Amino acid sequence: MVSATLLCLLVACTDRRDAPVGAETYVIRNDGGGQLISAEADRAMLAVWGGPVRIEGKCNSACLMFATLPNACVAPDARMGFHGSNVNVGPVGNRQMARYMRGEVRQRYLAEWQHIPYDQIHIVSGSEFARMDPQTKVCSR
Repeated sequence: MVSATLLCLLVACTDRRDAPVGAETYVIRNDGGGQLISAEADRAMLAVWGGPVRIEGKCNSACLMFATLPNACVAPDARMGFHGSNVNVGPVGNRQMARYMRGEVRQRYLAEWQHIPYDQIHIVSGSEFARMDPQTKVCSR
């Protein structure tokens, strides 16, 4: 029996990000999010790769999972966008997203931002995101 995750990775996940090339910084720029399972797979790929990841511009929804990678930094002027998932069944959706959040970011997401309809967005700057999650690395300019 093929697992749902494997099936998605092989067939249905059409919003996967490109794999890293060499040791160059992997830049995530103006990412609107996408399927949570794709973002989780891409996050795992970037964690195993271990090279530097830079988040800049817009980083909405599922893209937020990358901000807590140990090898990632967030540009101070990045626009980090939050909303609730359009699918919430058991551990899928908002609970799935919250697993990748820390500190005040996680607290605010669970208390407020997960209730924002999926077709709306709450934006915080990269600097504000890092203030709310002091483990977040801020990129140098």
